[in-house]
Amino acid sequence: MRNISDIRRHGVGEPTFLIVGVNHRTGAQLLRERLQGDASDLVKLLGRCLESGITQAIAVATCDRCEVWCVTPDAAVAQATLTALLAEAGGLSEAEIAPRLHALTEDAALRYAFAVAASLESQIVGEPQVLGQVKELQQLAQHAGMTGPELDRILEAAYQAAKRVRSETGIAGQSVSMAACAVSVLRRMHGDVSGLGGLLIGDGDLAEMIFEQVSATGMKRWTMVHPQERRARAWAERNHAHWRPFGELPQALAASDLTVSALDLGAEAVSVDIVKAALKARKRRPILLIDSGVPGDMDARIAGLDDAFLYTLDDLERLAMAGRQHRASEAEEAWRIVDQSVASFRRQVTEQAAAPVIADLRRHFEQHRAEVLAQPGIDAAEATRRLLNRLLHHPSLALKAAAPAKDLEGALRRLFGLNDKEDKK
Repeated sequence: MRNISDIRRHGVGEPTFLIVGVNHRTGAQLLRERLQGDASDLVKLLGRCLESGITQAIAVATCDRCEVWCVTPDAAVAQATLTALLAEAGGLSEAEIAPRLHALTEDAALRYAFAVAASLESQIVGEPQVLGQVKELQQLAQHAGMTGPELDRILEAAYQAAKRVRSETGIAGQSVSMAACAVSVLRRMHGDVSGLGGLLIGDGDLAEMIFEQVSATGMKRWTMVHPQERRARAWAERNHAHWRPFGELPQALAASDLTVSALDLGAEAVSVDIVKAALKARKRRPILLIDSGVPGDMDARIAGLDDAFLYTLDDLERLAMAGRQHRASEAEEAWRIVDQSVASFRRQVTEQAAAPVIADLRRHFEQHRAEVLAQPGIDAAEATRRLLNRLLHHPSLALKAAAPAKDLEGALRRLFGLNDKEDKK
């Protein structure tokens, strides 16, 4: 990713696409959690952006990232503004948060946004939720009056790139199959799942996928626990489920047949002793535990307990697909599509920007043609000679003034489609 200082090379005035924030690579989970909030928090952040002069912005807050994507005429000023606003949102000083932020602009920002929509910038590459999340966040920004034609055009191009990745590669199917694999294991353990209960520890992307897959098979009793209780409450309200304080994790675990962790705290959240106590309370009824944290949230020794069946992301991948080599191959093709989409979007923007000038040029030429043809008593040869003189007069003066410019001759030949050999004849 480009350094924030690189942004300062860009000029002021032209609309610039800018991304500032943290993601799962650049910011620790605890920092991301301090910045993330519910819809009202995001609307508040967007409102602060508007008050600060940023009129087109979307707050992209998911489990993997908390960023602001915006279009601005001055990237350097907007970057400083967003640093201050993100510090405010996280209850930190600017000095504390600035070194942890990443910032991207222009083509680097486009490539990143397209890759996020295509799920290439997720901890679980290929997971399908992120595209829907970005669309929902765009709608939130629209309701807050914070979108505009430039930003909407970028987001629509990102969605089209994601659609191509999903239809032309197998990268999306691999992540979905990991959730389907969890369903298969659960059914082998318990048969009918309709009377079972599930527990989510955190709201990470794979946990959401497993929740959707298992719910679709008939399991409706779900509980959420999260270190941030407001996130647990918000998730429970959104999914018509229950939530419990994080301190009640041992009781929630004992009441659940399937437990999925998705905290990514970098520390153990589910110990072997907690699972032992849960199994005792359950009278040895088995528990399926899926640790989707990176690094893991669960003590690896749980796998050695009778009636506790622990699966990690690697376990699910080995069961579900042909392995990491296939995924890397699919990702390589997906990145090629993203790069093609960025280049195509850039061409479209350039062509659209040139259209008014081309229209003015045609009107200018037509005006001169009409004036020359209206002059009395000249034949076709004289008319065309006069027309050429008129059309080339101002360009010739401008070109003489710009003669020292680098590769001027090459630019002219490209502009008018001149061939060196034909030109010398």
